[in-house]
Amino acid sequence: MQMTNKVVLVTGAASGIGKKIAEKFLREKAIVIIADLDKSKSAATAEELSRHGGKAVPLAMDVSQESQVDQGIEEITHQVGPIDVLVSNAGIQHIDPIDKLSLSDWKKMLAVHLDGAFLTTRACLRSMYKNKRGGSIIYIGSVHSKEASPLKAPYVTAKHGLEGLCQVVAKEGAAHNVRANLICPGFVRTPLV
Repeated sequence: MQMTNKVVLVTGAASGIGKKIAEKFLREKAIVIIADLDKSKSAATAEELSRHGGKAVPLAMDVSQESQVDQGIEEITHQVGPIDVLVSNAGIQHIDPIDKLSLSDWKKMLAVHLDGAFLTTRACLRSMYKNKRGGSIIYIGSVHSKEASPLKAPYVTAKHGLEGLCQVVAKEGAAHNVRANLICPGFVRTPLV
């Protein structure tokens, strides 16, 4: 896929893996949406990364909130055009043994990783299907999409869930020329860890 002027939404793009992914797409002359929970970090990252070429657009968005996701995708579509690529990268971490893990921490992890991936996928698929341009959805999983580690039950569960979501999106999206892939990196030193 040639990336010049393609619209790429990267969630969790203000730091870590998301920021590096956004930078790479910008170097390929894409229009990159720097989506992040923190509006000021999103804006600062967009300004910083714009130096690499392409166009970086900040977007404050909590991926676990349906209204923010739907509104954000609509806003971006009107501002720069329909989304061609979604990189579902937003994530958080929580370390606790299961017997000490609170339900609220469990739900928060799943909300960001799984609900966020679902909500952004759904919003982008609706746009991709409507515009009949096809597209690509990339999920940033983890080695924990395939294996487990102690003290990370909600993270491991969420990352395993991304694998299933990706497979379903690949099967459903194929008829609309939408691809879905899961990238499973090992340990990467980012603010998440």
